[in-house]
Amino acid sequence: MFSRCIARFAGARHTRARSGIVSCALLVALGAHLATAQTAERTAQSWKLEAESAEAAGQWAEAAADYEKAIGLAPRDASLRAELGAALVKAGQYAGAIAAYQVALRISPGNLAAEIGLAQAYRGAPNFDEAKRTLERAHAEHPKAREPLALLGDLDIELQTYDAAIRHLRAALALDPADLESRNRLAVAYQAKGDSEDALGQIAKVLARDPKNALGYYTRAKIYSDQNRDPQALADAEKVVELQPQNPRGRILLAKILLRAPQDTAAADAKQNCERAVAALEPLPATQNEDSETLFLLSRAYGCAGNSEEAQKTLAAFEASSQNDRTTKENQAQAKHLVQQANERALKNDFAGSLDLLQQAIALDPTYGAAYSQLAKLYYSAGEMEKASEAIAKALARNPYQPDFLYVQGKVLEKQGKAEEALAAFAQAALVNPKESDAYFEMGAIYQQRNDRAHALAAYKKAVELSPEDADYQRALAALSGSAAPAP
Repeated sequence: MFSRCIARFAGARHTRARSGIVSCALLVALGAHLATAQTAERTAQSWKLEAESAEAAGQWAEAAADYEKAIGLAPRDASLRAELGAALVKAGQYAGAIAAYQVALRISPGNLAAEIGLAQAYRGAPNFDEAKRTLERAHAEHPKAREPLALLGDLDIELQTYDAAIRHLRAALALDPADLESRNRLAVAYQAKGDSEDALGQIAKVLARDPKNALGYYTRAKIYSDQNRDPQALADAEKVVELQPQNPRGRILLAKILLRAPQDTAAADAKQNCERAVAALEPLPATQNEDSETLFLLSRAYGCAGNSEEAQKTLAAFEASSQNDRTTKENQAQAKHLVQQANERALKNDFAGSLDLLQQAIALDPTYGAAYSQLAKLYYSAGEMEKASEAIAKALARNPYQPDFLYVQGKVLEKQGKAEEALAAFAQAALVNPKESDAYFEMGAIYQQRNDRAHALAAYKKAVELSPEDADYQRALAALSGSAAPAP
């Protein structure tokens, strides 16, 4: 078409003919643009296929990198953003996943897959409040979709709010009675609430549709075991191990039932049950076999199976593990108390006393991130930025998405003159907790220092929106917008 168009006006001399030449030029340019767009789309699709291949191999970070390359070629593709978010969740990069899903929702408001993914990313961070709000918003926008209700029910179970879980899961099943995953969760919620009858009713429906549903058998075995209905519990526990031989919980439950033989059981049968319990427990991974409960069961199983040497050895390991568990819990509780005391000392300007208490807390529980964060705040107030930086890095190594830790990191970086890195830390804090008003305020201050008035105003407005009672936020916004500041 373009060659014919050009030939038609090749010898034109009049104005009308020249306007035709211009039209042809536009068509040629449009064709070139479309060809470039099609090439980019094909290339983006090839990167998507690479990402899916990486996902199939469980290489989530590599998949995310491939999705980012595809997005570079197709930046308005909301589905690519959502798939990037899903890969980042699998890779444990929750802040990046939240950002990806938020962009997907800006491109495609109300996108259910992106809303569900965003809730899962918040849950992983973990920010359960924001996960719940996101799912509730998704349900309001998609009242006929079961997914938001099903995930709300699952979140409720994790939060041990079982009445809410039952309500949400029943609503999900009303929309999709064939959703066996939600029916299993509903049974778990009923069981946790002590409603065995309704739990068994739900499990019966699950197993009628799926006779190989291991979770259904496991939940029913636990209920039967609690009711001392050992023959039925044993049959279900055996089914769990048959269906999922690598399931540690199934093996432990089976061993518990086998070791709880009635008093009138013949000696030979009791010994056989003990040997079966040993066989159930021995294949467990080393990490599981270091658990004190498992060690206790295994020592009992060895003992009643007639292997006294292994019984004594395992009992000693159980006692050591049990003592270690008690010591760890005591140390954790004491460390938490010491950090609280250190904070009180810091508020009284007792630097040395606060520092001593924090060092004691860290010695008791080196995994407690809040101790390092408090230490960073202490060093920050004393002007020792390098020590503050080291301390907050240790806190974030233990919990990389704790908003308070990210906020402290941002303050330290800002004090070190690293404005760009500080801005990124504050932005990440606001990502994982959208109600982090302090982070928005600090972002506004950095933008204002850069003379970026538009971004500074947006950040200050967000801070005021989240904490309207904060006079500092109001004054900063008023000063920048030119309106009168509120009276002190």
